[in-house]
Amino acid sequence: MLADFIAWWTARIAELLPASWMRGSAGTADAVVIEAYQNGEVTALRRHKGRVEPIGLGAAARLAAREPVVLRPAAGMVLEKRYTVPTAPRRDLDQMLRHDLSRVTPFPAQALYWRWDGRPKPADRSRLDIVLTMVPKTTVAAALETLADAGIAPGAVEVDAGGHCLLLPMADQDPSRSALLRGLAWGCAGLAVVALILPFVLQAVALQSVNTQIADLQPALTQVEALRRGIVAGNAGREVLAREAEHTADVLQVLATLTRILPDDTFLTDFVLRDRHFTISGRSASAPRLITGLAADQTIRNAAFAAPVTRIEGTAADAFSIGGDIVP
Repeated sequence: MLADFIAWWTARIAELLPASWMRGSAGTADAVVIEAYQNGEVTALRRHKGRVEPIGLGAAARLAAREPVVLRPAAGMVLEKRYTVPTAPRRDLDQMLRHDLSRVTPFPAQALYWRWDGRPKPADRSRLDIVLTMVPKTTVAAALETLADAGIAPGAVEVDAGGHCLLLPMADQDPSRSALLRGLAWGCAGLAVVALILPFVLQAVALQSVNTQIADLQPALTQVEALRRGIVAGNAGREVLAREAEHTADVLQVLATLTRILPDDTFLTDFVLRDRHFTISGRSASAPRLITGLAADQTIRNAAFAAPVTRIEGTAADAFSIGGDIVP
């Protein structure tokens, strides 16, 4: 489904491109090919993945919704004219040849499906050898009417010129419209480039922002590192830490002392130590004996219940809350 959509979209875009963009390109690889004859008869073929098979006009009309349609006139309908012109930009050549067709051919530009291909003369780069490939509209008018009745509208005329498959646009190319299409195409190309480059630009901007933030934080980080080194290496830092530990008591040491004193049938659910005053809560098989054990330790004083002891219903355990002070 995705491949069919891409093929259909590519064909529609190709129909909008100016003729100068299609010069030198081969015919559409996968397409519905309508062969037209002088008497107005048409034959529909489907060219797909290198194979060509005949199909009916009904099938061609259904395929035209998702595949390009090209009109291939009989060899006798294709005209070719060669002559030399001064070298000029392609846009100027388009306009010049459009006006010059009625002079070098029996037909005005409006009566032809045409295209031009040119290359500089080897001996004189100021001159171009031009090859005009033309199909008079009157020769395929009957075939186009037959296709219109079947609901088929070809997007280009496909001709075989010197072994090369060329496409002739079926719509008259307005120079202002071609310039607009070229501008839109360049705009799309610019957007594609932006879409490819934008992630890298955003990444670079984000990286620059991070680097700026790191640079802003660097003075503070330097100060912190200096303080840390002073605390670790200086006696003053160790003295400050020792005074703080003496003021608040060592939490790990207090926990070790309580673990040593409390019996195995006791476990704590809460422990708070602040300014050498601790409060412990938990469960024990005999809460009163905890006071005795705590009071007997020389590092603890003023051990007392902070709340009434309650028996936990359905168990043989007491819920307790005990407070006390750590001796400096």
